[in-house]
Amino acid sequence: MDEKRASGRYYTRGNPFQLEPFQIWAKASNLAQQITLEPFAGAKDIPQLIDAANLRCPDWALFDIEPGAEGVGQRDTLADFPRGFDVCITNPPWLARNSATRRGLPFPKSTRHDDLYKYAIEKCLTHCGWVAAIIPEAFIRSGLFLQRLHDFISLVPQTRDGATQENGKRGTSYMFEDTEHPVGLALFAPHATSDVKVWRNNQLLGGINELRRHLPQPSCNRSIVFNDPNGNLGLIAIDNTVSASIRFCPPEELKDYPIRVHCRSITKIGVPWRVDIDMLNARLAAIREKTHDVFLTAFKGIRRDGHYRRRLDWGLSRAIVDME
Repeated sequence: MDEKRASGRYYTRGNPFQLEPFQIWAKASNLAQQITLEPFAGAKDIPQLIDAANLRCPDWALFDIEPGAEGVGQRDTLADFPRGFDVCITNPPWLARNSATRRGLPFPKSTRHDDLYKYAIEKCLTHCGWVAAIIPEAFIRSGLFLQRLHDFISLVPQTRDGATQENGKRGTSYMFEDTEHPVGLALFAPHATSDVKVWRNNQLLGGINELRRHLPQPSCNRSIVFNDPNGNLGLIAIDNTVSASIRFCPPEELKDYPIRVHCRSITKIGVPWRVDIDMLNARLAAIREKTHDVFLTAFKGIRRDGHYRRRLDWGLSRAIVDME
């Protein structure tokens, strides 16, 4: 695992290329007539998945800094990106800068981005018109590269019969063999878009601009203090493994819970007015329903109801509490 972390390599499992939005993208990119680039080809999974999805392209150009299969050329594509390709389908390396620093792993000094996959996407978009990339699901909340992003698919693990299934049960198809990290498929085009279609597998959730309209206005009210041991409002900010269980609660419910300075999961909040907990939970429920949780951070583990577990960040929490 440390070797894979050093290069950010996680080999692809599952097949997102069977999904309707990718099939539409493949037709628009004229994939059937293209020599397609995979600059981070690993064990050559993506060409096999494209074939399994009943899609065809005449040939592939496959590269990797550490080739994992015959036919993959050795090349540091972040330092020397291949030129002359219009279509790129890839599973780029993932490695957060802070994680690399903590583990003593190398990280490119030539990028401002905080994760290797963002640097990789930037390289792909600079040199290719059509780009499809398997990346962390959290990307859709980063605000990056939206001008050319046409579709983003949250890839929720499914059983063989297509039904989502709780984490840990046999038959669940995760995108990677050695991680359950929430993943997405970003589909870019050469031309700019006014909006981004957001999907959960084959379900269209809406345009990102439309979904954002259901969020409260950001709040800068610093009189609302998080991790306040004497706070008058409790917050359980993560879902359990069963259902959408994030909620505000009376602080007495957390009386035996030690409030730590850096805790982001369960906390007490100091609010300088009397709070209506039922109203806050109603606001939260409405936001979750109308935005389909697109703006809540997913983390590994599928709830029993078939969705990613989610975490409510402090920024959105503050905005909900401070809504007029």
